Amino acid sequence: MQTRMPIVPALVLRRTYKAPRDRVFEAWTTPEIASTFLGPGDVEAVDVRMDVRPGGGYSITMQRPQGEPYIATGVYREIVVPKRLSMTWRWREDDPADERDTLLTLEFNDLGGETELVLTHELLASEESRDRHERGWKLIVDQLEETLA
Repeated sequence: MQTRMPIVPALVLRRTYKAPRDRVFEAWTTPEIASTFLGPGDVEAVDVRMDVRPGGGYSITMQRPQGEPYIATGVYREIVVPKRLSMTWRWREDDPADERDTLLTLEFNDLGGETELVLTHELLASEESRDRHERGWKLIVDQLEETLA
């Protein structure tokens, strides 16, 4: 008998920034800028690498003070400059069998000098995983506001 994964509702966050869409898109596609906001809270993005093209990969190494690194990797699936980014998202685990691809989509809606970011994270393993990701993404999208200021 095949085991079915439970259906977990997608995580969707919306934020509006007082910055033009091109600038917000650039923040998510430029490693030097992304490293300023991609570590949630006291977690620092210590190494951000991006090959921003369909099929290109990325790697984000995050680290707490005196802590073990957390590494997220993925592959860009869709890039529509400056409107949309879609990519897989995978946490590197001690046991590769525990790793799974999820789907992260960022939409950048032009509001005439401001930008609405819609972050959607899908295919998460459990509601607990979704809640953990929601806490992290909320910190990150708040920190992005500081980066754009």
